[in-house]
Amino acid sequence: MEIETEDKPPGSPLIRDSDIGNYLERSNFFIKYEGVNPTGTQKDRISRKHVENAIKHGYKEISVATCGNFGASIAYYARGMGINAIVGIPAEYSNSRHAEIAAYGADIIEKPLKYEEMVEYIRGEAKKNNWYDASPGSPNKSIDVSGYSEISFEIYNQLGFAPEYISIPVGNGTTFYGVYYGFLKLYRERKIDKMPKFIATSTEGGNPIVYSFINGFRNIVELDPENIVETYANEPLIAYRSYDGQKALDALYKTHGKALYVSDMEMEEISRGFKRIDNLSVLPASASAAAGALKFAGNNSCVIVLTGSDK
Repeated sequence: MEIETEDKPPGSPLIRDSDIGNYLERSNFFIKYEGVNPTGTQKDRISRKHVENAIKHGYKEISVATCGNFGASIAYYARGMGINAIVGIPAEYSNSRHAEIAAYGADIIEKPLKYEEMVEYIRGEAKKNNWYDASPGSPNKSIDVSGYSEISFEIYNQLGFAPEYISIPVGNGTTFYGVYYGFLKLYRERKIDKMPKFIATSTEGGNPIVYSFINGFRNIVELDPENIVETYANEPLIAYRSYDGQKALDALYKTHGKALYVSDMEMEEISRGFKRIDNLSVLPASASAAAGALKFAGNNSCVIVLTGSDK
């Protein structure tokens, strides 16, 4: 499959392809493929907005803590708009896109910290040095919801209706909640007559959103950092603290949704399958959404949000 990837504002196609349908053994599944965005992930939707907001408010530096994709995206847009990016990366992260971030001219801070600890470190440095903070949970987090809600509006415009199910990978839960918020806005505006059921997928290495939902908790439960197992495949999803976890958990309950842990092996197998069947590059962590759709959506209409390409 050939997909146009020219440098343009974020936005993504909705794919309904016979080869992919045959591979997934479903005829009513659609792929929302965020891999076509300039740096290959859904993060471009919010990075562009954060950089524009930083410039609007007179900042000279924009900072973010990342496991890779968000840092590459912020660095890309900061270079394009002429401000400096400062990217914090946990030193042991193998999937950090370090070379790409450096090539965009960002200043990289590496520390022997877990991702959540790096977020707090960068937050403190941003406050101390007057950097714009784009990290999850920052004072600028409303931009994240606005940016990711655009995925919902595109799905509605591309399909012409709301699907029965939406399947999305969760790490911090920010993308998940943003898509939910977008459909909720469509529902309140009476453009759709019912909300899709939301499916959250994440790594069996540990994620508070999936853990809390599977165990029937209404309030998000933070996990023990010592029990978190990071791997190359699961780094975009692994978390002991999900910064928008409560909002994502609430969305699961409100839409009568489902949640699923997916093994590294299954994520990697599905990712290879997309590549083999239709030459579609899919980050293994993103491919977890397909596993959720296959388990829970049956033959109902379902949009699978593949959040990134396998850079």
